[in-house]
Amino acid sequence: MKTQNGASASTGSACPKKAIELFYVTHPKMPKTLLGPFLTEADAEFGRVVMRSAGAQVTACLVDAIDDITHWHGVNNGQACRAFADAGGWEVEHG
Repeated sequence: MKTQNGASASTGSACPKKAIELFYVTHPKMPKTLLGPFLTEADAEFGRVVMRSAGAQVTACLVDAIDDITHWHGVNNGQACRAFADAGGWEVEHG
């Protein structure tokens, strides 16, 4: 903890986490991503399966770094999609 202006502030909470790619579920007919970000392609594949759309695809986006909030969203999105895929009995094909 670092004290600034008499208040405690955590150091490192705004420090970016390194990443090479973030993954998203997209569809050619949609201008925005459907799901994401995901930290791994495998998690994004679960998201694609959960979408149940024949045109859904996984797209990668190169980034220099991600902040804590984006990292949290990536972890949370992956866990949620895996849970839905497991609950639905869907299997993800790995090629």
